Amino acid sequence: MSSSLSKNKLFWDPTTSDTMHELTYTSLADKNISTKNLNDILHTANEFNGANAITGCLVSHNGQFVQTLHGEKRVIFDLMDRIKMDQRHSNINLVWEGPAAKEVFPGWNMAFFSPDDYTNPSKGLLDFEKKLITLSSFYKADSASVRIFWSIVKDLCLHQANQT
Repeated sequence: MSSSLSKNKLFWDPTTSDTMHELTYTSLADKNISTKNLNDILHTANEFNGANAITGCLVSHNGQFVQTLHGEKRVIFDLMDRIKMDQRHSNINLVWEGPAAKEVFPGWNMAFFSPDDYTNPSKGLLDFEKKLITLSSFYKADSASVRIFWSIVKDLCLHQANQT
């Protein structure tokens, strides 16, 4: 697996491990990723994040992932170590990380679009993209990580829309 993050714990500082922290990263999905793989990611993330007081949002779109995570610093960087080892994606790029003033996505579960759920998958995808763009425009966040996250999501959706 190719990764732009080292397998070492470059960002974890044990002297501040109990502070609230947030990060945003992007990666490329494996070209053979399936709906089952995405459902497995969704299931695992919901279980782990709930058990470890991690909140955030993950978007998988057009072969790319973008995710923002919020939680105890040690926990989210341990999670990043696990994420870096996951063979279902590569080219992991930590876009931003820093201390968090407050929880940004309290109570959020994962959102997921599956083309299999629509009789007209192209229309369903277009509707999903429009909703993400709208949400990114209205979501107000004091968090740099979340502003960057929504900016990347919006760019992913608009890039696709400009290609069709």
